[in-house]
Amino acid sequence: MTKVLVFDGVSQVAVQTLQDAGLEVVSSPQHQDRDFTDYPDIEAMILMMHPITAEIMDQLPNLKVIARFGVGYDNVDVQAASERGIVVTNTPGANATAVAETAITLMLMAGRFFASRQAQITDPLAKNYAQAHPGIQLSDKTVGILGFGHIGQKIAHMLTGFNAKVLVYARHDYPVVNGHMANLDEIFTTADYVVSALPGTAATQNLIDQAAFKKMKSTAVLVNVGRGSVVDEPALIQALKTGEISSAGLDVVAQEPIRADNELLSLPNAFVLPHVASVSQEALDEVGTLAAQNILQVLAGKTALNPVNEKG
Repeated sequence: MTKVLVFDGVSQVAVQTLQDAGLEVVSSPQHQDRDFTDYPDIEAMILMMHPITAEIMDQLPNLKVIARFGVGYDNVDVQAASERGIVVTNTPGANATAVAETAITLMLMAGRFFASRQAQITDPLAKNYAQAHPGIQLSDKTVGILGFGHIGQKIAHMLTGFNAKVLVYARHDYPVVNGHMANLDEIFTTADYVVSALPGTAATQNLIDQAAFKKMKSTAVLVNVGRGSVVDEPALIQALKTGEISSAGLDVVAQEPIRADNELLSLPNAFVLPHVASVSQEALDEVGTLAAQNILQVLAGKTALNPVNEKG
């Protein structure tokens, strides 16, 4: 029986989709290499965040398809997969609503210092900080969105309810109902909120750096729901500590899973989540189903629904 590896906790809807097609589903934590190489006979996998290298692929001789559970696939050596005839797929748009809702949440939490306000109930220092930092509202503000795929567009749509003006930076021009396309300089210098929904690529590495923070308003709020590598993290920490920007709301950081000693966690003007923007039951079911459908397409000898490499 054809065997598919999934990660512990994957949506049961995805498991059922694969089992209904007559496939055997095995599960592992996907925290270390052996969580993959212990299953040398798998022909497909639904992958979370663990890096899949050429070395791992070489220990999985029957592997035909790697279905990323999400949009980003920077944890897969796509070139190595192509060279070995392995199709890599992703699930664009399937979790866009969940991630966009999280972006709005981070804007509100960081912009209004709500974490400090909660802490002030029991912590006098937090109370002093909160009283000195009232924060800013989201309504009627200018929001710069970096990256305008499914997630960026969903964020822009949600911002219509806040009467926000939207500035969009992207590789291609898009119609922006509540704003216009803009370059990075315009966004960094004029936006009240800067929201990154960019993927992690060589072109976006440290795109938001020390120079960018120096251009931003001292009241500006940075939000990142894309990839941690887009932000120069030491520069961000410095900007938060010196008041170059007001605050940050982050779902992603440079090194994940985030370490307990990451300085961002100790800053009163940083609100940090452990890369959970896409976690909702609806998103888990939708992403899992699409990942499973990609697997079924490839195993049936058909073109994947969402290929990301040339073998697709």
